[in-house]
Amino acid sequence: MRKPVALIPLNDLSRAKGRLAEILTTEQRAGLATATFATVALAAERAGLEVVVLAANPADVQGYDGVRVVEERADASGLNAQLEAAVAELRGREVLILHADLPLAKAAELQRVVDAAPPAPSATLVRSRDGGTNAMFLRPAGTFALHYGQGSYALHVKAAHAAGTQVRAVESETLALDLDTPEDIEAFMAMPEAKGSPVRMILQQMLAGRV
Repeated sequence: MRKPVALIPLNDLSRAKGRLAEILTTEQRAGLATATFATVALAAERAGLEVVVLAANPADVQGYDGVRVVEERADASGLNAQLEAAVAELRGREVLILHADLPLAKAAELQRVVDAAPPAPSATLVRSRDGGTNAMFLRPAGTFALHYGQGSYALHVKAAHAAGTQVRAVESETLALDLDTPEDIEAFMAMPEAKGSPVRMILQQMLAGRV
């Protein structure tokens, strides 16, 4: 039996995290995106998943052993179209779609999402703090259209139900946290789970000396 796939979309690092421009430079935002992606990819690998990265710039993923890179397609516009093209190639596989900016992603939490999944066809979701979808385990992939963007959690639930796909929600404080805004960073830095994490140490260095 083939193991599930972790599908991680990765934006071009030169354009990463634009909403953090007021507190981080372009170079720092690229460094932060690199650190969070490495955290997510390592967690997925340790959870026993096959790691597939949907990369806007494949050069950003050089040096990651055990990771399969799928380049974004020129004929697909936007994140949903790119993800659906990648999912189409994985149709029939079990796929865990993960955002690349989850600084507290751990193998045990990813495994908990997979273990919580009902029998196929099903979708098991982790809601982000702002109503997005930070993790979604599709058993199998491709049973309904994807709706990443504002309010995607509710849209995914609605689409799954309409397709006759069973839905299960998993509450996870750590997976619910992504790093899109300065407020997200403030919340992350205050979380006990963040203490000693690579991403927190990198952010401490980046923010040192700020008023």
